[in-house]
Amino acid sequence: MKNFIVALLLVAPIALFSQETARQLIDKGIALHDAGKYPEALEQYNKALIVEKDNDDALYEIGTTYSAMKDFPKAIEYADKVIKLETRLVGQAYLLKGINLDYSGKSKDAIAVYKKGMKKAPEFNRLDYALAVTSYNIKEFKDAEDALHSSLLKNPLHANSHYLLATINAGNRTKSMLALFNFLILEPTGNRANVAFNTISSFQKRGVEVKDDKTINVSINLDKKDDEFSPAEMMLSMLEASKNMEENISKSDFQIFSENTKSFLTVLGELQANNKNKDFWWSFYVGFFYDLAKNEEMYETFTYYIYQDVQNTAVESWLVANKEKVARFTDWVSTYKRK
Repeated sequence: MKNFIVALLLVAPIALFSQETARQLIDKGIALHDAGKYPEALEQYNKALIVEKDNDDALYEIGTTYSAMKDFPKAIEYADKVIKLETRLVGQAYLLKGINLDYSGKSKDAIAVYKKGMKKAPEFNRLDYALAVTSYNIKEFKDAEDALHSSLLKNPLHANSHYLLATINAGNRTKSMLALFNFLILEPTGNRANVAFNTISSFQKRGVEVKDDKTINVSINLDKKDDEFSPAEMMLSMLEASKNMEENISKSDFQIFSENTKSFLTVLGELQANNKNKDFWWSFYVGFFYDLAKNEEMYETFTYYIYQDVQNTAVESWLVANKEKVARFTDWVSTYKRK
């Protein structure tokens, strides 16, 4: 009997040291989830809960895995477990619950959950963005735009919010262009970047018809003559029409794009000084781009940076040769304090 007790004492430390921590088990589960092995992932998360009861990471990951499996009630159940714990994951748990309510066809319930989550985790802008997406999908566009304003005020570097805001404001080319310019700073390559750049190009050409070398028709929407951005709208059309003037014929598309964009942003900045209405668009976007346009190095880098998905050899060469400028530009953007 004495020898048996001694043997247990020798084995016990080995068992203790070989036991995996909850964090290790969760990490294994995440890897399995990412590989699409959802049941196996759940097994690891449940093992983590045996090691550490009420581990918020494990409960949250179980919820995300059930969501991936389209078991929305289970995902909501585990989101609620995390919400009750009121840990650092509370915002993400409200997001998880809201998304799965939305997936279940309960958009209004999802919106209520997002709003409740925003009170619990006021700095977590993904709740604002999710609220915007759900509102947009049920065609409540004003609510969607308000939520995007809130999202961007919390996190100006959230590319998805800029992109959706541009989509909602597609009928106002100045607003849409401002949001798309900002989006391209954050996501300058890829399918969405290509769509964004082509949309900006089409906006710049809107209302201008070239008949021949001597005839250019410029159409101005008189219904928008009292619009706060109407002078900038007119400027856009006149700049596009001037492309065919003799002094511009020898310029590259990139040069014209750079010059016209700077003129557009500068006009907006000058209008801001005389505009009594300092709403979101003027304070958040116009102020930022006016400061950018006035900074020679930052503006130069900006134009090359957002043009990189156009397959322009000169632009690609400049970006390779000016990596330090690019680094300074991205740092300037990330540290800029919106007014």
